Amino acid sequence: MSAYRLTMRYLAAASTYLALVLFFTAILSFPAYTQSLPLFRIANGTSGENPAVFWVGVERGFYRKHGLNVEVVYMRAGSLSVSALAAGDVQMVLTSSNAVLNVAAGGLDVVIIGSLFHRPEGDFMARSEIKRPEDLKGKFVAIQSIGGGGWANNMLALDYLGLDPDRDNIRFIVLGDQPSRIQALETGRAQASWMGSTFSAPLKKKGYTVLLDLSRAPIPYVGASLVVRRSAALQEAKTYEAMLKATIDSLRFFQKPENKPIVMQTMAKHLRLSRTEDAETGYNAMVAAYSSDLRPKPEGLKKIYSILTRTNPKLSTFKPESILDDALMQKIQSSGY
Repeated sequence: MSAYRLTMRYLAAASTYLALVLFFTAILSFPAYTQSLPLFRIANGTSGENPAVFWVGVERGFYRKHGLNVEVVYMRAGSLSVSALAAGDVQMVLTSSNAVLNVAAGGLDVVIIGSLFHRPEGDFMARSEIKRPEDLKGKFVAIQSIGGGGWANNMLALDYLGLDPDRDNIRFIVLGDQPSRIQALETGRAQASWMGSTFSAPLKKKGYTVLLDLSRAPIPYVGASLVVRRSAALQEAKTYEAMLKATIDSLRFFQKPENKPIVMQTMAKHLRLSRTEDAETGYNAMVAAYSSDLRPKPEGLKKIYSILTRTNPKLSTFKPESILDDALMQKIQSSGY
């Protein structure tokens, strides 16, 4: 089944899960003084450290400073996040450009107004007996979901290493979050998987093979991005401009070395790590990977677009650059903010 069909299947099945997530998020929301501010929900479908800048922005008050009561809602797949956006239950989604391309080609009018990453990040890890890329032929790769950001990182890694899943009989197993995929590698159920830096670090210490450090590979990519409904961005431009400015403030705070202890504490809490120091690998990876320029770049779509057209024929006539809208970022940058 194609990535597009599976993505749309996820969208249709998401409502019950979404209602439960939003119910419990409301219970755990901020104190009463934030309730007078407009509620702005950001849905996130990754179990790794990519959303850390939002966690810091919320806890340090950057969004409240700009007049927004932001809640970051974790969902177990990017497709569920997009479903929430389509239903109007969240105002923004943090997801990858490949997910946006698929749903946009299917008719959902969504755009990327900012991108946190301009290249892939994390590591493509394999069991210790896998020494070379060609050793993966005929093996299993664990992923979180079909068509999501983790899937894209796996596909980008395989492509860079000269492997093709169809030609080389490499099969994907959908197993969910990163701890579940680590378990699959440990038990031998899967032989390889992409991991964020926080989760790949323990595997490296155990002697697992790093087939590719994606942060060092010269692959242009519009990674985890700020995705909104096009109509909402036009009708509520001031709200989205405020969100972008607050995210810029959070990025600046995040990247200052003197704030490292605070940032690591926040990351450890949200990643449910038992020790704050276990967040250091992910912290260092995000400091290196986060872009100081949030404008989405068209050249970052070329490689993933070429990969996606193999599985989603609707994309062959779709203009990938149509999912990018940098008008708000241009306005912010021209103001000198």
